[in-house]
Amino acid sequence: MRHGTRAGRVRPGVVAIALLALPGLAVPPLAAQAPWERKPRDRNSRGRGRPGWRVMSLGVVGIFFISCRSGTDPETAAIPLAPLASTPAPLSVFTDLALATETTGCVTDSYESRVHCIHRSGEAVDVFGGLGQGPGEFRYSPINVVRGTDGTVGVIGGNRMTVFDPSGRMVNTVSLPGRVSPVAPFDSIFRGYWRESSRSTGRTEYWHLAVNVRTGEILEKRAFPESLAAEADCPPPPRLSSSRIEAPTSLARGLRFPSGGMVFTALCRGQLLFLENPNAESGILVEAPLYAPEYPSQREVERFRKFCDSPRGRFLGLACDPERFRTTPEVYGTQYWIDDQSRLWVLTNRDREEFSYLDIYAGPEFEGSVRVRHRAVGFDVLGSTLAVLVDRPVGQDDPDGVPDRGIDWYDINGLDFGKGSVSPEP
Repeated sequence: MRHGTRAGRVRPGVVAIALLALPGLAVPPLAAQAPWERKPRDRNSRGRGRPGWRVMSLGVVGIFFISCRSGTDPETAAIPLAPLASTPAPLSVFTDLALATETTGCVTDSYESRVHCIHRSGEAVDVFGGLGQGPGEFRYSPINVVRGTDGTVGVIGGNRMTVFDPSGRMVNTVSLPGRVSPVAPFDSIFRGYWRESSRSTGRTEYWHLAVNVRTGEILEKRAFPESLAAEADCPPPPRLSSSRIEAPTSLARGLRFPSGGMVFTALCRGQLLFLENPNAESGILVEAPLYAPEYPSQREVERFRKFCDSPRGRFLGLACDPERFRTTPEVYGTQYWIDDQSRLWVLTNRDREEFSYLDIYAGPEFEGSVRVRHRAVGFDVLGSTLAVLVDRPVGQDDPDGVPDRGIDWYDINGLDFGKGSVSPEP
């Protein structure tokens, strides 16, 4: 998809690989390559050819189409998992979950503006925060929680991130230029993206940032032009009728792999854009093989209608259109994350009533899908632990009709999409 050259569109169940051949370029063997440098396996062939690429000639963009899966039913393709443990979690309008350790998960309580860290046994490790100006308090309600590689947790609200250990002891506070959404666990550097709109110029940009956690210095600030994903052929986002702000011309939600590559997930029709590195001028466009257009449920339409009747919904005016919401296909995923094995996990919009589904990719290659119970709203993966934040089904004896929230814990050690699940349902 190099800008200004011709590239092929990706069909469902097909991976397209674009490779720019340069003079003297010799791509290393498979073992030394990042996932998106590998030629995806043809699951219908065995022992053909030699793994890895060798490119010796001059040329422009070459396109290869290799089948991942085709004609696969999403429900039967997924491996069903059974939880090792289930714990209650506080109600919240926010859906982030961060694993401080493989047995401790932290979530936000939007109603009390606090953070709850919960052990897999159900015991509360600590509850901390609250609105205020003092140390460890939040000026604005915490929205995002993100894991630190050293067992800390970053809590983002307003224009700052506060770092805590799981016991609630405040470690550090970092100023941010706006409400920055995290795209990776942090160490000494926090990475995220931020939407900036200027009323004076009418322009909107999605900025991808790297921030020094200790000093707050912005080490990197860059936008990625939407022309990188031109072949995705996505329609522009709707513009608010009451706003002079133009639709953004840059890509949002770029997750960073440990090796430096990126994947952009905010595309249409289940498409993902993989870049070998942030400076790449072309990438790999993948259409999720299990993606199928799904529309909001009646419950979701009613929830959206109530939002439209709220003060904020009335402020948005014509942009808040329940009928358009009802007839617009849902996006492929609700959350995306990269685990410590450099695999991309996608919490999809498939079903999400009795069961939910997560798709897993090794670079641009689709590995498989797992099924978890109940309506998943958030998740995190650390080591052999998959923790899923869920809304429980509303029972007939539930007087308020509001779904209870909880965390389900799964052991994914040895998960093998060729042989079956480690913890299959009985």
